[in-house]
Parts: sequence; C-alpha cells; structure tokens
Amino acid sequence: MFQSVKNFMNKGDDRHDELRKLDAEADQFKLPSETLPQLFKLLFFAGLAVLNYRLFARSVPGIWGQATGVVACMAEALALYCSHYFSRAAGLFRNTLGVCGAILMLFSLIHGTFSIFDLMRIASFSAAIHWYSHVVAFPLLCGLIGLSVIAITMTHPQNIVRLREALAHTQIARTRAEAASDSRLMRTSSVIEDARLAHRQEKTQRESEYLQTLKQYIGIEAEKRRIVLSIPDPQLRAQLAQELGIENQEPEQPKSRPGFTQGRTKSSVLD
Repeated sequence: MFQSVKNFMNKGDDRHDELRKLDAEADQFKLPSETLPQLFKLLFFAGLAVLNYRLFARSVPGIWGQATGVVACMAEALALYCSHYFSRAAGLFRNTLGVCGAILMLFSLIHGTFSIFDLMRIASFSAAIHWYSHVVAFPLLCGLIGLSVIAITMTHPQNIVRLREALAHTQIARTRAEAASDSRLMRTSSVIEDARLAHRQEKTQRESEYLQTLKQYIGIEAEKRRIVLSIPDPQLRAQLAQELGIENQEPEQPKSRPGFTQGRTKSSVLD
C-alpha cells in the first residue's frame, strides 16, 4: 500500500517536471527579429527615392524638374507606408494598401531603372527618358498619388468608424425629427379638433337660442291673435287685425247639437 502511494507521488512529481520543461522551452522560443529587414527596407526605399529625385532633377531643368522629383519622393513615401501597414491591416483597407503600394512601387522601380540608365549614359534610352520626364511623369505621378490617397483615406478603419458614427447620428437625428414632427402634428390635429368642436358648440348654441326665440315669437303671435279675436267689436277687431297683420276672422260660434235643436223644435210645435 505504501509502495503504491509512493509511486503515485512520484508520478505527480514527474508531471510537474515535464510541465516545467515545457515552460522552459516555451520561454526559450522567440520569434526572429525583423529589425534588420526593416532597416534594409528603409535603405532600399531611401535609395529609390534618391534615384527618382535625381532622374527628374537632371532630366528636367529648373523648378519643374525639382517639383517632379519631390512628387516622385512622395509616391515613394506612400509606397513605403503601404508596405509597412499592409501586414497590420485587414479587409478592404488591406486590399487598398496592397494595390496602391504595388502600383506606386512599380513606378518607383521603373523610375529608378531609368535613373540608372541615365547614369550609365545609354544613348538608346536617353531620348525616351527625357520625353517621359518632361511630359508624362508629373501628371501621372500626381494622379497616382491623388487616387491612392483618396482610396486609402476612404477605406481607413478610422474613416469607416466615423462613417458608422455619422450613420448612427444621422439615424438618431432622423428619429428625433420624426418624433418632433409627429408631436407637432398631434398638437396641430388637437388644435384643429378643438376648433371644430368649438365651432360645433357655437353653432348648436346659436340654433338653441334661435329655437327659444322662435318659441317666444310663436307664443307672442298666438297671444296677439287670441287677443284680437277676443275683441267683441267687429270694427275695432278689424282695425287692430289690419295694423298687426292678422287676418280678420269672425270668432267661431259654438255649434248647436242636432238632437238638442230638434228637441227644441218639437217642443215649440207642441206649444
């Protein structure tokens, strides 16, 4: 029993030793340094920039050649930026860096080659190099730099973040505007409904007052007619009826019942 416990403890120690060895091996493993390749890359791009500037400064006399050389150095610097951040980017920004860096790097290599040919005094290329430097180089480099800068800035992650923020703020502003418009519309509708209700109430009140006045007028007219018709004097009744615009009608005499009249007749005959 004690032997089995001892073996188990020894196995646990062996496991800890293996883990320590693995940790030591992991600590010893290091990625290779990129300082030297980065230094050589900077020297390479710097040499290309010097060759590009020399080509245009020597081929084109005056300030125009120096300006073309500066634009060529700018293209070289932009190509260096693309190559440096290509491995640190992703998505559309990485693709843009790759395409722009490759195009600018290609033209930088071509210009450097032209500069070397000029240094070597190769006569077959001198006329074409001078014509290219005078006519084509400056607008071509300016166009490539402009397009590259626009493409890089438009696909840059910060610009994408700003675009998303702008979309979010635009949506918020649109929602607030819609809410404000709905609120104003509700208030306007409420004012319109209140105005309609007040108009209806005023109309109902006027009609009620008109009915009350009409009832009073009917009562007064009926009372005038009753008073005029109750005058026993025919002339006075006719005169007042004419003044008040009432038709002069004789007051109705009470009708005698037929049976009563016949009874009176028979009694008078008997008498």
